[in-house]
Amino acid sequence: MSTAASRLESRPGEGGALVIPGLVFRLFPIPHRLGGGRGYSLFPGIAAFVWMASSAVAQIGVWETRAPFPLEATEVAAAAVGDKVYVVGGLTPAGSSNRLFIYDAFTDTWREGAPLPLPGGVDHANLAAVNGKVYFVGGIRIGSDFVTGRTFEYDPAANTWTERASMPTPRGASGVAALDGRIYVAGGLTASASVNNFEAFDPAANSWVVLPSMPTARDHLTAQAVGGKFYAIAGRRNDNFRANEEYDPATNRWTVRAPIPTARGGLGSGTIGGRIQVFGGEGPSGTPEGTFRQNEEYDPVTNAWRSLAPMPTPRHGLYGATVEGRRIFVPSGGPVAGGFFSTAHEAFYLPPATPPAINAGGIVNAASFEAAVAPGSIATLFGTSLSPGSQIASRLPLPTQMNATSVLVNEVPAPLLFAGPDQINFQIPPGTQAPAKVVVRQAGVEGAPRPLLLEPAAPALFSVSRDGRGQGAVLHSNGQLVSAANPAVAGEALEIYCTGLGESLLLVVPDVTIGGRRADILFVGNAPGFVGLNQVNVRVPAGVTPGPAVPVRLNHLGRTSNEVTIAIR
Repeated sequence: MSTAASRLESRPGEGGALVIPGLVFRLFPIPHRLGGGRGYSLFPGIAAFVWMASSAVAQIGVWETRAPFPLEATEVAAAAVGDKVYVVGGLTPAGSSNRLFIYDAFTDTWREGAPLPLPGGVDHANLAAVNGKVYFVGGIRIGSDFVTGRTFEYDPAANTWTERASMPTPRGASGVAALDGRIYVAGGLTASASVNNFEAFDPAANSWVVLPSMPTARDHLTAQAVGGKFYAIAGRRNDNFRANEEYDPATNRWTVRAPIPTARGGLGSGTIGGRIQVFGGEGPSGTPEGTFRQNEEYDPVTNAWRSLAPMPTPRHGLYGATVEGRRIFVPSGGPVAGGFFSTAHEAFYLPPATPPAINAGGIVNAASFEAAVAPGSIATLFGTSLSPGSQIASRLPLPTQMNATSVLVNEVPAPLLFAGPDQINFQIPPGTQAPAKVVVRQAGVEGAPRPLLLEPAAPALFSVSRDGRGQGAVLHSNGQLVSAANPAVAGEALEIYCTGLGESLLLVVPDVTIGGRRADILFVGNAPGFVGLNQVNVRVPAGVTPGPAVPVRLNHLGRTSNEVTIAIR
């Protein structure tokens, strides 16, 4: 008898692929079978998260632990393009770095890109993203006289850096943000002092323009652009500032706005919902570490601040990178004021504007898309506002929270394989008893419960097309897919993959028919290395009429699965 091994591969630009030897299942759009739009079908054998999602729910919003930054660092710079976060430079125990690390929010994994072409490295870098490119616009090197205004453009598609026009005032530790295709740089540290210089770079024209100076000279500030305006917030020059100053490109003027409640420098920020979230930093925090966990949000419309859920790991020397406008990733930073380092990486989420909602009839078996599911099996849930982004589980054990999203089955958190805005793949917790109900919770907000059609067994066969039809997920004993080009033969041992055999599979052996003939069962159990995936090894019975689409069915505890097909020679 053979068993299936598995591994999860991440490929740039492709997300991930589940590999059963000889059989590759990819996450891809399929027609939504429960209504309009499109859904995703994720083969549920995926090995999932080592990290246990830790979240702090206090005041407003949720923080979640993510894959650690690849090296201990602080004073890093970050920017987001699509669902990727690009982190450049930083201060490490070995000195300044010029390395580029790329975080994939879909797979919760890091990889390294081409290094910034600045020998000796850089920290306190100025970084922003415009039109799918990442721009380094100056930086410094702590403990040296190094200050640069050189500008480099990084192309994610080509993994290359190209030098562009230099910034008029070389500096680092500035407030940087992109607005209407331009990159604005406010304040920062030059070779001699904190400055209030304000300049903008136009990547299309490859040119800089000098703009009216920021009212308050400072460094280690943070900046964001929302509502067509640029905001320079906090920072320091000897003392920490509460300054919040707004620049309007339409009038070319600065306006003083409501000050941030907590004065600090070396802080990070992001934007969700047209508001600015400001977190972390260093200064007189009232703690021995001298770092802040405060997370405060500014609303430009009301010119008012409010407190949000504090950072689990207070840090300074960090950026925030907003992904797809709904979640902020905060990698690296120093946990103690001064030259201290960490691999910490956390993400922040605000509660959704509307509660998550499960479609009527929107909970189905992940293999067959039929309504019945069994304890321990894999289910797919369709709805709206389910998650602020898309993410797959990539390590074991499976997390019970992804993207601030949880699924509760009879109030028990369910292991998650995939979470997206309109679909979630999850395991029905073993031991679940009827009657059962399902609730989706996002960032502390719960939707209305939906009933779950729970059966002792709900057998369902996986297919290559991911919709429970056509060619089945059936392998030869050597791990290769049974297909028209590689058909099975009578007497051969095959591996069939399914879900929904329930918790009696060790006591009751299912029946399998191939071409209407009963097959001998060689092995029944949970597929090794997978969660919720059942494996049934059978021998192809003699006398089956050969063909390219011979039907295969499975019966267990009086319930019959969907029909898939295999090729037999």
